[in-house]
Amino acid sequence: MERWDDRRDTIALPWLWYAFRSQWRWVAAGVLLGVGLAASIVLFGEKRYESNAKLLIESPMGMTLGAGGGIAALIVGGSPDLNTQVEVLLARPLLEKVQRQAGIEEPYRDFEKRFRATALRNTNVIELTATDSTPEGAQRLAKLWTEAYLSHVRTLYEQNPTTLAEKLEKELRHQEDQLRAVSKRITDFLKRQRIVAPEEELAKSVEKYADLLEQRRTQEAQQIALERQIAALRRQLEREPKFYEATRNLAIPPEVQQLNTKIAELEIQRSGLLQEFQPNAPEVQLVEQQIAQAKRERENLLAQAVDKQFLTLAKQEMVNPLYMELAQSLLRAESELQATRATLTILKQQQAQFEQLFQRTPDLMAEYTDLKRQYEAALTIWTEKVRAYEQARAQQLVGKISPILLEPATLPDRQVFPRPVLTMGLGTMLGLMLGMLGALVAAWRARRLSNRWEVERLLGAPVLAELRSALDPAHVQLLTWQLRALGGGETWHRALALPLTPQTQAIAQQLAAALQTPENEAEADLPAPIASNGVLRVYTAPSNASHTPPAERLILVAPKGYALDEATYQMLAQTGDRLVGVILVEEGTR
Repeated sequence: MERWDDRRDTIALPWLWYAFRSQWRWVAAGVLLGVGLAASIVLFGEKRYESNAKLLIESPMGMTLGAGGGIAALIVGGSPDLNTQVEVLLARPLLEKVQRQAGIEEPYRDFEKRFRATALRNTNVIELTATDSTPEGAQRLAKLWTEAYLSHVRTLYEQNPTTLAEKLEKELRHQEDQLRAVSKRITDFLKRQRIVAPEEELAKSVEKYADLLEQRRTQEAQQIALERQIAALRRQLEREPKFYEATRNLAIPPEVQQLNTKIAELEIQRSGLLQEFQPNAPEVQLVEQQIAQAKRERENLLAQAVDKQFLTLAKQEMVNPLYMELAQSLLRAESELQATRATLTILKQQQAQFEQLFQRTPDLMAEYTDLKRQYEAALTIWTEKVRAYEQARAQQLVGKISPILLEPATLPDRQVFPRPVLTMGLGTMLGLMLGMLGALVAAWRARRLSNRWEVERLLGAPVLAELRSALDPAHVQLLTWQLRALGGGETWHRALALPLTPQTQAIAQQLAAALQTPENEAEADLPAPIASNGVLRVYTAPSNASHTPPAERLILVAPKGYALDEATYQMLAQTGDRLVGVILVEEGTR
């Protein structure tokens, strides 16, 4: 079944060419659909024309537009004041004025898409683009747009900025007074609390508190460990004696000496017997038993000596070094325990101090945060006031900008949408892709044994031969060698033929008879045929798809171009790796 799954999930490149060639109608239909869609867009789509105009934005004194405009032009390719004028051009009040003048009734969201303004790189020129369905309409919109912009700019810059500058100066002084008052309140708060940077000091206190907790946990763990160590040392000291016997001399009993002499004599006797007899001889075994008995008696006597049942001649006692070492370890552990307890006492006092500090911290930080928020708000307002005042003063000193109509709106000579060549090309490509996709789907769903690529895709088996007439003996011999190379062996039990048309049945029976015949009827220069293949007969597809032929190897003989129904396809799927080859018979060419 592994070969079946691999073949079924694999697509060969020749099969793609066959699929496109056999399903050419799908490809042609897709191309026609794409061409028709593109043609409908070209013929019936709404046409769009663009009219362009250009504006030159100059400073009256020949200065570069905007503070730092030269650097901005080098870095980003344009002036910040040009970008400002682009925003003015696309402002809603200006475009609504153009819409009223043009008399176009459509939503503003759609109307604003007709206009586009772009600042040309490294220049002081702005390009305006207006779009409409007719060339005259596009030119008219561009003309109305430029006129409305020039009028709007003149209205803006004709206002006298002196009144605005005086008003901003008064507001700036008032804001500076508020900023100084808030700053003084913050300074008084810091002096009263005797702190410099509350946030930094709070962060440091939190870090110290965390380190303190970690040290306390470490000391408590060390205290518990020392207490357990001291208890263990005391238990060992209670079990360990203070003195131990350095030497002890025991009187050796005469019975042990007699047994040693007896064992030595028996060992000598066994050595002599081993020179004359085998180790498993009865004489040698008897002596070994006597030696073992004497050793057991000696061990019993020595055990009694260990139990102090014999006389001790001399004994010497010394101080136990293990007891002394345990006592020293106990003293060191008790000393460390006292030091740990003292450290814990100090850490608890420091922890209490930090906790008292943290209890007062929320109120202090809330008050400080409120003051800081007031200061930042006042500073932000002061900054905006300063910027507005500087702009007003600069407008007084430098003057207003001068937009000049560099290039009036022109009548477009061709439409920008749709473009016939590009639209037809894109439509053809889209139709071709859709057609190829449809052809692949149709070819994949087909179950027709048309060629070797379809057979391998559907059945997972190679095509052994494509026949147009009866088999000759040489062809049969070559076919048997091919089957053996495929792993079929020399014994075949079934030949499967679908369906049993006259020509298919004749070739299947000829193949069965040729494989069953042991005589060599081929040319003289061919090798001898294989041995008899036993029973090889024609087998048709059963009505039950789950019932498959019981043979271990199967050959499928089918007419070329035969379409598999569901039952036949399921039956062949159940054969799996047993189906090792397919022979296609081309009907009507005998």
